Amino acid sequence: MQHMASDQSRFTWRVQSRNMKPSIILAIALVFCYVVIAGGNTKLLTADPLTNLPLYPATDSRLHLGNEPTRLPESNVCGSKMKADFYTIYDSKVDATLGWYGAHLPGFKKTRAYAANRSQDTFYKTDGTVLVSVTGSPGKEGENMDTYSVLYARLEPGLPEKTIVALNQQRVVCQRSIHLSRQNKETL
Repeated sequence: MQHMASDQSRFTWRVQSRNMKPSIILAIALVFCYVVIAGGNTKLLTADPLTNLPLYPATDSRLHLGNEPTRLPESNVCGSKMKADFYTIYDSKVDATLGWYGAHLPGFKKTRAYAANRSQDTFYKTDGTVLVSVTGSPGKEGENMDTYSVLYARLEPGLPEKTIVALNQQRVVCQRSIHLSRQNKETL
């Protein structure tokens, strides 16, 4: 009889240990995730690495996982080589985002459009070599929607203003201006 009671206690312990295994595994997984997230591997950028321009603080989520850009594949736009960094924007309205960029990008021109149910605002250097494009979430024209993303781009050679304005409207108008050097003008 005593042998039977001993077997029952062993049986009860085995059942409890089987039930505990999933919860122990879950606890270990949660601790591992916390260590990875809080381990200091996250990097909070204050400037875009491609352009060295200031980076809007709302590119970091509420979880503070960092704001490394998504580097888009290099492409050609109207004969210019384009490199671009993409960032998602969190908890910010378009007007607030544009106000921040307007204050932090002195000397940049701005073009505004509404296409594909989204606001599209692009700040650009007058030589057409650097663009910062702010895209709103879908909504009605004129509505102050959440900001969806921001894109920083470097173009070589720069694009003419007419091309930048058309691209902001989701149209492609390739126009190259011909710059003649002083020596070439004198020989014509």
